[in-house]
Amino acid sequence: MKWSALHILLFFLSFLPSALAQTGKHTYRFKSNLVIEQPECGPDLTGVRAAGSCAAGSVPGRFVEDVLPCGGRRFVYHNNLNFGLTYPNTEGLVSDSYTIQLYLKVTDWGKTRARIIDFSNGVADQGIYFTAPNGGNERCMEIHPGGVSGPCPFFNNATYYLITFTRDGSTGKMDIYVDNNLFVSFTDAAQNYVGKAGAPIHIFRDDNVGTCESGEANFAYLSVQGRHFSKAEVDKSVSEICFEASINSYADFSISPNPICGVQNIEVRYTGSIPARGDGYDFQWDWGGGQVISGSGMGPYVVNWGSAGTKHVTLSVTNRACGNTLDNRKQVIISNPTLTAEAASGNCDTGTERTITLTATDGIAPYRYSIDSVNYQASNVFQAAAGRYRVFVKDANGCTVGQDATVTFTSDITVRAMADTAICVGQSITLATESNGQTFSWLPQTGLDNPGALEPVATPDATTQYIITATKGFCTQTDTVQIRVAPKIEVNVTPDAIVEYNVPFQLNATSPQITNYAGTTFAWSPSDGLNNPDIQSPIAVLREDQSYTVNVTSELGCTGSGTVNLSIKRQESIILPTAFSPNGDGRNEQLLPVTNDIGSIRYFRIYNRWGQLVFFTDQLNTGWDGRFKGDTAISGIYVWEIEGVSTKGKVINKKGTVVLFQ
Repeated sequence: MKWSALHILLFFLSFLPSALAQTGKHTYRFKSNLVIEQPECGPDLTGVRAAGSCAAGSVPGRFVEDVLPCGGRRFVYHNNLNFGLTYPNTEGLVSDSYTIQLYLKVTDWGKTRARIIDFSNGVADQGIYFTAPNGGNERCMEIHPGGVSGPCPFFNNATYYLITFTRDGSTGKMDIYVDNNLFVSFTDAAQNYVGKAGAPIHIFRDDNVGTCESGEANFAYLSVQGRHFSKAEVDKSVSEICFEASINSYADFSISPNPICGVQNIEVRYTGSIPARGDGYDFQWDWGGGQVISGSGMGPYVVNWGSAGTKHVTLSVTNRACGNTLDNRKQVIISNPTLTAEAASGNCDTGTERTITLTATDGIAPYRYSIDSVNYQASNVFQAAAGRYRVFVKDANGCTVGQDATVTFTSDITVRAMADTAICVGQSITLATESNGQTFSWLPQTGLDNPGALEPVATPDATTQYIITATKGFCTQTDTVQIRVAPKIEVNVTPDAIVEYNVPFQLNATSPQITNYAGTTFAWSPSDGLNNPDIQSPIAVLREDQSYTVNVTSELGCTGSGTVNLSIKRQESIILPTAFSPNGDGRNEQLLPVTNDIGSIRYFRIYNRWGQLVFFTDQLNTGWDGRFKGDTAISGIYVWEIEGVSTKGKVINKKGTVVLFQ
């Protein structure tokens, strides 16, 4: 490979001391002075009067308090009218490629135009201005002599803007961003915006050509870097401006955990803006008596102090190029609190609310105490009912220690309600209860004759769970009893029916409220014609119409009833008994035809065994009384014949025999 002079120069530059690389960024935060932020190496800013003969006071500016958009109140630099700031550019950091970021809020626009930045050292009018083309209170940006650029009007005097001027020396392209929006981009072919080593850059300072074009502003941040920024880098700057404008992170570090509860190892880690390896910087740590377990240089470190208390860690970062040093000191709080708990016991005489007294030691006062880990108080005494508690103490460092505490309670009160039971709707029951309490209260009170009695009478309309609370001194005890109310028994019986004469007919009774008939009783009445009136489904044999009523009693004693009406099926018929006994006992005294739907009798004749006619009638419902020719007929078999006409005109003839018993 053939080396050119440029290659050789670049090769040797790579071995120059790292101090040269540190001139790549100059930062100013204006909190109390115009000095470059330590430990950076670079020139300080100075307040400078505007060129020309504009009226100005003797003081370039002052430091005032202001609230930045992120909410932090801090001091910023306010330039007085017709005064500005000068960046000397002694190292030539601003040359053909650079980035200047200015975080400011304009408070006074001046007349019609205010110079933002000037690269001509005040001898030319070319520059970047805030201008008011329409004379309003809002402003536009003017690239002189090119004219107004970007949205117009845009700027107001109540907002902090991060304005980024970044130039690419390889293309001559100049980009101006307002916050993260590309406001204007142009090619600086005339190199009006190229800096030179030793030629100062003026901010908010006018030139000799168009004088008195000045304004006033609050300056919170200025950054000068010797390289061009991409859009992504601008976006990153905007997202971090709240931190970057107020915090010098060169000597920042983290301590974890902190505060420390108990004597244990902690980790100290460098979190500043210097890249890893820390080339060009020296890192000096002071551990305040702590023992370094591991770590060196930038860290991270593992450190242990071995005792409780407030410790300090100090980091000094020194820039080797210029010796500027930034110190940062943070405290480590180590506490190891212990806790003891003393609980007083309660009884029915003293009450259930007793005290838990907590005592803390070996932590950092003041202490705060809790019995629920949520609510803390300064007092170490708690009123607490009987139970097991987890009590806590938190010291001034936020270190928390827990301890178990038990509050006991001795109570001799007893209450025992009767077992759960069931009643029928409409019934009452005494709530039998055993208790040595002094007063009593039942809930709910619905259905109770005396809710304050030990054993009230309950008549609930529906199933109810009653709770009794017995009180004795400071003690209360509860028990429950459920009274289940069985619904009214509904009885479904065999529907009314027309049955055959003297033919068995099945009856039946059921209830939708009864699921188990094993403990259920049935009583049918009257019992006439029934094979068994005490069963669920008796059989009826009828010779005449009959109504039956059944009474059903469940195993709980709940009752219900139902009725069935049975009618003999009516047919055109004449029926005679097979025997009768007119002996004066009041039973079967006549031989009387039983008729159904018979309108009249044409004849009813009876013959003895010799063929003699012993009885005759043509009247309906008339029978033989067992006499012949005025005397009692002899016992024996007699022949009868009968003819009748039904109500519908049908003629019915029947013959048969009957036995006469005297």
